[in-house]
Amino acid sequence: MKKFVSLALVAAMLLVACTFVSCKDKNEDVKFTNVPSMTYLYNTSEGHKAIGEYLQSALAAAGINMSLENQEWNTFLNTRKDGNYTVARNGWLADYNDPICFLDMWTTASGNNDVQFGKGAHKDLAMYNLDLTPFGGQKIENGTWAQTYDVLIGMIKSCTKNEDRYAMMHLAEDMLMDTGCIVPLYFYTDLYMVSKDVTGFFSNPLGYKYFMNAKVGGKTDNIAVCIASEPDTIDPALNSAVDGATLIAHLFSGLAKWDQDANGKLAIVADAAESLPEGVTDPATGKVTYTYTLKQGLKWSDGQDLKASEFVYAWNRAASAALGADYGYMFEVVDGYADVADGKEGAVLNAVADDEARTITVTLSNAVSYWNELLAFPTYFPVREDVVASEKWATEASTYVCNGAYTIDSWEHNSKITLKKNANFVGAADITMEQIEFYLSDDANNMLANFKSGAWKLIDDVPTNEIATLKTEYPDEFKIAGQIGTYYVCFNINANLLPADSKLTGVEAEKANAEIRKAMALMFDRNYIVDEVAQGGQLPASSFVAMGMTDADGTEFYKNAGTSDKFDGYYDVSADAFEDNYAAAIEILKNYYATK
Repeated sequence: MKKFVSLALVAAMLLVACTFVSCKDKNEDVKFTNVPSMTYLYNTSEGHKAIGEYLQSALAAAGINMSLENQEWNTFLNTRKDGNYTVARNGWLADYNDPICFLDMWTTASGNNDVQFGKGAHKDLAMYNLDLTPFGGQKIENGTWAQTYDVLIGMIKSCTKNEDRYAMMHLAEDMLMDTGCIVPLYFYTDLYMVSKDVTGFFSNPLGYKYFMNAKVGGKTDNIAVCIASEPDTIDPALNSAVDGATLIAHLFSGLAKWDQDANGKLAIVADAAESLPEGVTDPATGKVTYTYTLKQGLKWSDGQDLKASEFVYAWNRAASAALGADYGYMFEVVDGYADVADGKEGAVLNAVADDEARTITVTLSNAVSYWNELLAFPTYFPVREDVVASEKWATEASTYVCNGAYTIDSWEHNSKITLKKNANFVGAADITMEQIEFYLSDDANNMLANFKSGAWKLIDDVPTNEIATLKTEYPDEFKIAGQIGTYYVCFNINANLLPADSKLTGVEAEKANAEIRKAMALMFDRNYIVDEVAQGGQLPASSFVAMGMTDADGTEFYKNAGTSDKFDGYYDVSADAFEDNYAAAIEILKNYYATK
C-alpha cells in the first residue's frame, strides 16, 4: 500500500557513526570480502531513504556492500512487482481484520507477490515439506511453492473450523519466515497532522481518511488536505494503495462502508445496500448465500440509474484473469472464482442480480468471518461497463463516473484533485462537507509549510527531522494513531546471494540463500530504527502478521508466532538481544563468505 508512516531522518553521518556502538565485541573487526553487491530499492521519501541508509550501514559494518536506488512511486511499484530488484523496501497494511490478508498475498498468482514466490527459477524448486493431515489434507514432501503454500492458503480459506484455520495460518507464516525473504522491521502507526479547528474527520485502522462530515471552524464549504502525491490509479478494481483507497471511498458507494458513530466507534455498516443480512448456509455443501437489496434511487454521477447487475459486472471484472488486478484474489471466497481467475470461457462468479427487484444474490464457498469488511473494500465497489470500456476512464475528471458521495470536479495532475458533493448521491443530505481539495505532493517540507500557514488542514507526512519538535509544539494536532500493518524489507527469492565461486545449485543453493537472508535479518537493530529513525511510536516487529490481529483464542496472533518460549515471534527484538543476534549472524555468514 502506498501510504507508509513517516520516518525521522537522521543525518547519514550520524547513522553510520552511532549505529553500532552496541556491537563493540569480538565481531567488530570481521569483514566479509566476497559477498555479492546488492542494491536496495526504495521510493522517493526522506524517511524511506533514512531507513535504507541505516540498513546500508548495518551491513557495511561487516563488509557487505549494498547501494541505494531511489525511484518515483509508480516506477518503484512496477519494478518491485516485476521482480527487477535484489532487496526492496516494502510495507503492508491490513485490508480487513483477519491474519489471512497478510498471508494470501504470497500465493504464486497473487498480484502482490513482490518476492516472486513460485515465479521464475523458484517455480520449479521442489523443496518444501508440509503436513496437512491434522487438518484433513495430505502430507507433502519436497513440493514446490504452488504444491505447498498455495494449497495451504486454499485450505485455510475453505476451513470452517476456527481452531484449525488459525493453526494453518501460523503454518503459513512459518513457511514465509523460513525463506528469509521477508524481514519485518516494525509495526506501523499512522502518523499525521490535523488542524485543531477540524471536527467530524475520522480514519480507520487501514489508514483511510474520511472527510464527508468534516467541518473547518464550524464551516462545511471546503477543506484542503494532502495525503500523498499523484495516485497510481483510482480505478476501484486496480487500486492497491491507501491514498487511492481514501479517494475511492469518497467517490464510490459499495454495499458496505466504514463509518463512525457519535461515540467515535468504528463499524462496518450498510451503504448502497439497505442492510447487511446474515447468510444462509447450505448444510450439504457448507456454501453460504447472501441476498442484498439496493436502496431505492441509486444513481451514477452522470445521472444514470445504478443497477444491481453493475455490481455483479464489476466483481467479475475485478476477479478476471484479463484485468489481472492485484486484488483479484479477494474474490477467492466467492463460489466460481477459480474458473473466472483461470480465464475459463464463459465462467462467472456465483453472483446473480435482479435489476427489477434491486437484488444481488451471492454465494460464498464457505463461511467467511470478514465478509462484510470485503464488501467495504474498494475492489468490491461497482463500475459501469460502458464507462470502463476506455482504459483511460479513471485518469481525467471529464471521464470519471462514480456513484459515491463526491464527484471529481477537477484534476490538475501532480497538483490537486478537487472533489465536490455529488447531487445525485442518494445519501447527499447526510454529507456535510461540500468540497474537498486533495493536494498532491510527497514533499514533506512542502506539506508542513502549508499546514503551518493554515492552507492545508491535514497532512499525512511531515519532515522526519521535525518530529520531535512537532510533538512538543503541536501536541493537539500531531497524531499517532493505531494502524494494523508491518514495515519490512523484502528479498527477491530469485536473487543469488552466494559468492561467485559457490558450487551450490538448485535446492541446495536456495537453502543457503535462505540461511543468508535470515542471518542478515539479525543484523538490523529494530529498536534503533524505531527510537532514533522513525520516532513515531512504532514497535519493533518480530513477525510479518502485524500487531492488532487476533488469534483463535482472542490473544494477539504475533505473540503466538514462532517456536520460542523466550520471546514472541521469529526474532528476539528486545534491545538486550541485539548484540547476540549480530554475533549469531556473523557466525552463520562465515559458513559462506571469506573474511579478512
